Amino acid sequence: VAVVPKPRTKGALNEQYRFESFVVGPSNTLAFSAAQVVAENPGCLYNPLFMYGSSGLGKTHLLHAIGNAIKSRNKKASVLYQSADRFVHEFIASIRMSKVYQFEAKYKDVDVLLIDDVQFISNKEQTQETFFHIFNMLHQANKQIVFTSDSMPRDIAGLAERMRSRLEGGLLADIQSPTVETMVAIIQKKGESFGQHVPDDVAHYIASRGCCN
Repeated sequence: VAVVPKPRTKGALNEQYRFESFVVGPSNTLAFSAAQVVAENPGCLYNPLFMYGSSGLGKTHLLHAIGNAIKSRNKKASVLYQSADRFVHEFIASIRMSKVYQFEAKYKDVDVLLIDDVQFISNKEQTQETFFHIFNMLHQANKQIVFTSDSMPRDIAGLAERMRSRLEGGLLADIQSPTVETMVAIIQKKGESFGQHVPDDVAHYIASRGCCN
């Protein structure tokens, strides 16, 4: 689960989001392990990797952690993080300025594509069409693709069937709400990131109120 604020720079990796700063518990073990496998061998296993769960459970943290780990191993790797919402806005702008070719080239030239909140491409037929072709080209070239969403592909309304099939083509890893113990660990680790010690009783009180983000 994320223990630092969300990044504000669009399209860039947040270097604070790393595997070392992620608190692992029963609710996110599968997603965490799969993310590590992807970071160690991009394009080999779990391609695409699709992580889903409610907001605030650490999906974006893991997405950036994958990118940062890959970049640390191979500085020449081209890693692109993008929110699906931003993807849609850029695509619309490329249509308006007659630069669709340049838009597609930006995404087709990467080694690793990290797409956050992919549910935002639902009910956008032309965007899905373009994304479908970008996905196919990257996948056929064994480039790693990772998605996050608030729900499973089959539960995303307004998604073309062939797009849904692509999203489900790799590993689906869910992230559930953390246990109280994990929440306590998150709170204390967050405190450490700010140089503060959070006593057990204080952390348990905060966790009991459902506050850990």
